[in-house]
Amino acid sequence: MIVAKVTQLKTKGDTFFIAIEAGMNSLIRPALYGAYHEIVNLTKLAPPKKVIANIVGPICESGDTLGHSRLLPETEEGDVVLIATAGAYGRVMSCHYNQRPPAQEIFYQAMNALS
Repeated sequence: MIVAKVTQLKTKGDTFFIAIEAGMNSLIRPALYGAYHEIVNLTKLAPPKKVIANIVGPICESGDTLGHSRLLPETEEGDVVLIATAGAYGRVMSCHYNQRPPAQEIFYQAMNALS
């Protein structure tokens, strides 16, 4: 999974965009072959979903879209979103495209309560 902050909201024509701090350099799968990743606004889990938006990154390339036409609650700059199931492919396929470092990788190891 990738967790990122919302950095910008904008409308162009009839399309609403939610820009986040992570982009195609951290998760190239949607740009390469249209892979679907669930996107959730973690800051606003309870409010109803009523906004349709494209989720885009900061790279300013036409392929820097992580999700097309996603139904989300009303979102604000600073909200935190989750891009699910990025997994190992997200990391091994990431790069420093356009001199942007990919999302930071954090490992979490569950501790067995019985040991």
